[in-house]
Amino acid sequence: MANKLNQVLKLGILIFAATVIMAGSLPGHSARAADIPTTDFSFEQDLNGWMPVTDKDNGNDQDDRGSGFQVSSDSSTDGTHSVKMTDTKNSRAYGLESGKLSAAAGTTYIAYADVKSLSGESELHLRYYSDAGSLLDEAVAVAPVTGAWSPVQASMEAPAGTAYAAVLLYSDKINTGTAYWDRVRFTSSFTDLGVQVGGAAPLGSTFGNGANQDKIYSVVTGNANDLPVMQVIDADTESVATSVTLPADGARPTGVWATATATDGTVYLGAYTNGRMYKYVPGAAALTDLGQAIPGESYVYDLAAGRDGKVYGGTYNHAGFFQYDPASGFSQIGGMPVYAPPGRNISYTRALAYDAVHDVSYLAVGANASLVRYDHATGQMSDILPAAYSNITLAGAVEYEGDRVFVSIGGYIVVLRVDVQPDGSVKTTEEAAITGTTPRVSPARNGGVYLIQSGKLARYDIASATVTPIEETVPGRVQRFGWVTLEDQGDFPGETLVALCSTNNETYLMKYNPQNGAFRMARVEGSPRIPGAINSIGAGPDGSIYTSAYLTGGLGRYIPFAGDANDGQPEYVFAPINQIDKIESFNGKLYLGVYPGGQLYEYDPSQAWSPGTNPKLLIGTSGYDQDRPKAIAYGDNRVFMGTTGKTGALPGALSVYDYATGTTTVHKNIVTDQSIISLAYLDGTLYGGTTIRGGLESVPSQTEAKLFAYDPVAGVKTAEYSLPPTPSGKKLTAITELIPVDGKLWGFAEGYLFVFDPATAEFEYMEEKFADVTYPGGTYRDADLVSVAKDPENLYGTIGNKYLFKLNKASKEVTVLQSAGGADMLAADKDGNLYYRKDDTSLWRYSF
Repeated sequence: MANKLNQVLKLGILIFAATVIMAGSLPGHSARAADIPTTDFSFEQDLNGWMPVTDKDNGNDQDDRGSGFQVSSDSSTDGTHSVKMTDTKNSRAYGLESGKLSAAAGTTYIAYADVKSLSGESELHLRYYSDAGSLLDEAVAVAPVTGAWSPVQASMEAPAGTAYAAVLLYSDKINTGTAYWDRVRFTSSFTDLGVQVGGAAPLGSTFGNGANQDKIYSVVTGNANDLPVMQVIDADTESVATSVTLPADGARPTGVWATATATDGTVYLGAYTNGRMYKYVPGAAALTDLGQAIPGESYVYDLAAGRDGKVYGGTYNHAGFFQYDPASGFSQIGGMPVYAPPGRNISYTRALAYDAVHDVSYLAVGANASLVRYDHATGQMSDILPAAYSNITLAGAVEYEGDRVFVSIGGYIVVLRVDVQPDGSVKTTEEAAITGTTPRVSPARNGGVYLIQSGKLARYDIASATVTPIEETVPGRVQRFGWVTLEDQGDFPGETLVALCSTNNETYLMKYNPQNGAFRMARVEGSPRIPGAINSIGAGPDGSIYTSAYLTGGLGRYIPFAGDANDGQPEYVFAPINQIDKIESFNGKLYLGVYPGGQLYEYDPSQAWSPGTNPKLLIGTSGYDQDRPKAIAYGDNRVFMGTTGKTGALPGALSVYDYATGTTTVHKNIVTDQSIISLAYLDGTLYGGTTIRGGLESVPSQTEAKLFAYDPVAGVKTAEYSLPPTPSGKKLTAITELIPVDGKLWGFAEGYLFVFDPATAEFEYMEEKFADVTYPGGTYRDADLVSVAKDPENLYGTIGNKYLFKLNKASKEVTVLQSAGGADMLAADKDGNLYYRKDDTSLWRYSF
């Protein structure tokens, strides 16, 4: 019966779609159409929306002599059709004009088209009309006769009185010739393309108790524009019962890692980056802001319920530990850091658990990992982490269940028994180290806890220290386990194990009943969707612009000039994939540098998204203490990745994947105690730029960034260069960009532009261009430079999350194009339009 029921329930499991097309408005963003579409822009619908324009030669000659317009499948650049325009008479003009497009006076617009001009002059006109339909002015561009497809564009500021614009494909009165036209586009010079990535994935999560034991309280993270939202999930209905936005008064919160339900049923949230605590009384309409837990701390990283309605919490930036008592408020416990062994770098109290029987807290601190047992009665502290794990930077979670401490660290869940000896000393016994796990374990029941191992549910028996697999797949990451007495006692009798999961950028529930084996995965209906802060931008080989989001990850896809009617939501998001820190494309593939673990994936956009297969993992560097991929380059049938060290570790690495052999080589510490954050391949040599910044919470040991050269065939570093001295003698700490330009390397180091000549191994130019861009302690990323074929005299760039600029290659003169609202990251589409991040969550396009 149990097996049959299990099979029936499995039929209700939602199959996890790899491609998620987001729908519905997101908080804080109204629907708008950023792209201005030209009807039937690629002539796949005959000539729908296009109007013929002809000059009948004053009525004297009515014979067209074969002139005219014909939708053709002979040749095209988009879809399967184009329009063929034939003009055989030098006394008559022929044209096709688009429908009227909304336009505003004072705004510069650009019209684009692909043209294959076989003979004569083929003209592209951008026309401006008044509200009454009068032609006010127009710009004209003439395409060269090449016999091959080439882009043509016309641009002009809309004159006073403009209400509409139109695009005209034209052969003038004295011309004869033949041309094919395709892919007609229209845009303003600056366009907000809106949200690209985001979702409804939960972070901090806690289960209710008492009358609310069937409720789960979870927070969907926010960004610089959108506040986090707490969702109250009904485990019975698998839907959101209510949503409550965190208050914006005081310092705005960005998100929530820390949650706990006190013994009195009150729910507490600990936020970042304002370090504040919030209280929620179930059934209330709003949260109460309790203020900063410890003044000056920016993160409350974890919370645990104590006795009598109290909660305990841990903080970052100085590894604080505190108590919140509803009767008396906050009180700091110990110093900051709460635990400070000599020679250890401690800035996080990252996770904690509370043992109510013995009045003891267990604190995971780091970045140099320790697990501290804190006795609240005596104030005694002991580091109980076994020595084998002391070289790991930080534990991810700590839980106290079944008289055992479960600490998630280095890909293990380590199970510890802690005994207090007669003399008051503490003895720790490691009973198990469970591999291939995600951090959380369930509350103990019947002598065991449940966890996720290798993507499947499993049970750990405390007495025998053994793991029993349960053949049920749980995709994504469990944020919290709980035991719930569900209303459906027929299918889920007694208590059911419920897990809140972050899966495919969505909120999911897992249900497993130990009595009958019933199992279910279900997407939670009604979860709030919040835009993701754009973390990387790259141009794909398919012409799309790809993005990823801070924390939530996912891969967003924007198809230029094909945006839908609502840019307040993503159009296409591919998931699951973790946070992507770098995106590049080579040889028809998209390369994705993924955090954590310093991973490099290869994705083929021409094939279906299929996690594990497409994208496929090429390089993983967590075993080399690497974490954040910040640079990718390609050359000599090899792909290269530059990374930063993990939390607390200084050395970065250069990793090389060789397609000929299918092998990976990792050069850790290729530049002493520095991270690799920029790469460029030029004439058989790979060049890399470094930063003195190591992993998070590491303290730099070096004082200046380096440029290095690497021989891919020999597999060795061949040279290392210091930058020229600055006029003030200041040493520059980060080379954030390298790009080959006309046989030389151009780059930025903080606000300085430099040009390096590989032939002479000398810096032939270096000058400060942005005095307000400086990073005394190094940085992970900053400047981006791109070149576009239509403007060979200039480079384009962003820097400091402040400026979009043009850089003249001959004079080295910089022209700032955009600064209001900032500009960060940069990629170019095949037409030379530039894409960058502005206002944290929005993708913007600059066209010229």
